[in-house]
Amino acid sequence: MVTPRPSRWRPPLLWALTAFLGTSCTMLHQTPTAAPTSRAAPSPTPSPQARDILLAQQFDLDMPGAGPLDCRGDLHQLTQGRPNKQPRVWVSSGEDATGATTAVAAGLGEETLLCLYGFPRRGPITVTIKAGGRTYTTPVKPVAELSAAPSAMDDLFNGRPREVQDKGDGLLESGFWTFLPSEPALTDIAQAGWFTMAARSGDVRAESRIPLRLPRGAAAVEGWDRNHRIAVYGYPAGAGVPIGLYRPENRADGRVVAVLEREVGRVVMPAHRVAVFTVPPDVFRTISAEPADGEDPACLSAADLASCINPPA
Repeated sequence: MVTPRPSRWRPPLLWALTAFLGTSCTMLHQTPTAAPTSRAAPSPTPSPQARDILLAQQFDLDMPGAGPLDCRGDLHQLTQGRPNKQPRVWVSSGEDATGATTAVAAGLGEETLLCLYGFPRRGPITVTIKAGGRTYTTPVKPVAELSAAPSAMDDLFNGRPREVQDKGDGLLESGFWTFLPSEPALTDIAQAGWFTMAARSGDVRAESRIPLRLPRGAAAVEGWDRNHRIAVYGYPAGAGVPIGLYRPENRADGRVVAVLEREVGRVVMPAHRVAVFTVPPDVFRTISAEPADGEDPACLSAADLASCINPPA
């Protein structure tokens, strides 16, 4: 007696052809997944190609500060040392510490200056930044001497006025601030890798395309007291980056060393290499607590860094 084959039976060759065509159709019609942004929860699984990045077990708290930074050196580079009366506007974070590039650029999380050249020493100036289809406008006022008004990490993106001081020879320069735009500008600029900057005062106008530099680092974002967030940036896409809680210890040789207590969380770097981490409430209370007399407070740091993530001043 011969048992009849089921009605769905097909020769092996036909099965293979069917599977191939089905797979091909799926691939042709698959919608690419958008790169994650810092507003979305990052993938919990790091890329298998990314190496493990470890937290330092300890580091010295007395680290050297940043190098010199001024608009005049940038102007010399932009004009290649030749006389040039063309109006210019730019922001600068100084030289790339890694030496990877010599371009005048805005470094995320780095000390930065607003620079203007060829604009009137008196009278209002309007600076405009465009990023991600959005426009950010800042009133700029030339002054004889900069005031002690506090800066914000999202200056040039919050609408607050900024002062610039006359440095002579047509150069106007602001005070320092840490360049870290708030959302959505942060993600828009990181995804593009640059932003457009323009300035005008009467008939005097200038426009520049400013590259974004992404050094490896982490910094508390503006509004830290309310949102408890830090930006982590510059690591390879797909890398898992741990965040650690460190306690200060005084050593016999006079050094103050931050010693790792525990890991408090981690982020996975999206394609644009900027992620945002929300500090757990208990950790925020620990690092916000007033230290005992003569002691340094506990702090956070990210993998591969040898410095604390300090809250905005």
